[in-house]
Amino acid sequence: MAWLWSRLNSGQQAVALRAADRALEVLSGVVDLKAAPRVLAARLNDRLWEAGGEALVRDPMGWLLGRGLVQRPACPDLRCDDNIRLDTGSDCPACGNIVRIRHTLRARVEAEMPYSNPGTRRAEVERRLCEETVLEEQRAQIRRTRAAREVGQRQQAIMRRRALEEDAELARGQAPCADCGLPECAGLCPVCSYRRRTEELVREAVDLAVAVRADLSDAAGGAELTRQCETDTRALLTAACERACGPDADPAWAAFTAPQVAQQIRDQRRAAALRRLLGSQEAVAEADAAYEAVLRRRSWDAERAADEAADAAGHRTAEFLPAGVWANCTLPASAGPWRVRPQTGCWWTRRSPGRM
Repeated sequence: MAWLWSRLNSGQQAVALRAADRALEVLSGVVDLKAAPRVLAARLNDRLWEAGGEALVRDPMGWLLGRGLVQRPACPDLRCDDNIRLDTGSDCPACGNIVRIRHTLRARVEAEMPYSNPGTRRAEVERRLCEETVLEEQRAQIRRTRAAREVGQRQQAIMRRRALEEDAELARGQAPCADCGLPECAGLCPVCSYRRRTEELVREAVDLAVAVRADLSDAAGGAELTRQCETDTRALLTAACERACGPDADPAWAAFTAPQVAQQIRDQRRAAALRRLLGSQEAVAEADAAYEAVLRRRSWDAERAADEAADAAGHRTAEFLPAGVWANCTLPASAGPWRVRPQTGCWWTRRSPGRM
């Protein structure tokens, strides 16, 4: 196409560009807007292949306006172009129907007029084919009208749904705070949101402390320990917030700081619970099994690799142990048949003579 374009003067190029814009506008109503340039380029390539190449096009301007850029539907379907569906790129089913209708009409006419001359039968076939084409165009127009009506209905439904969503979003934004009643807070103001998050973190921290320290078989003792842990946790939270914000800090700033401090307390208790779980029988057994499995490889760094495998196995087991095991965990002494890695705090038994 570059050589063909170079054969046009500036005025012809301007006319060709306007014609290409019109062709793209037509295609944008059939295919996706982004795919329209690709479809038009494919059409030009096909037409050049039919002509035998750019060198055989004697009149580039006439060829572009009369053949290259023009859609050539072979059936009443507006998406058809040379028996190809523009939106799918596959064979046009309407063109296939026309071929089948033509064969059917020809066979019917030959059956009804077996003794007529070929010219009469051909004329009758053409007449009936014209009638069928007119009927097919009417049916296609009905289908297009129905499709346009359905598209309009879908667009109206989308507009109604968007209007309802906008109204719901506006109502949600104007809703007062559910806790303090502050207007236009989308149901929850920032201060109350921070307060709720703080309460959630405090409950998690209390649950972690109780699960580690309480006897789960004693309900009364567990309830009393829960109350005590909650009181201590809230006192710890209040003191930490006063140190972070000051005693005369703005309430909004204090509310913003509280969940961060509560999260630190929760994370510290979770880490403590994990260290306690590392001393459970399950974690120790898994660490022992991993240590012995790696040690059997008898490589030059088998002991270092076995230590690392034991640490990883112990931590994995501790992370997946249920909370009910925490009350039964007892940290072993560092002497005797036990050993601890200072870097990770993972405990395991020393069964083999080489482990110190």
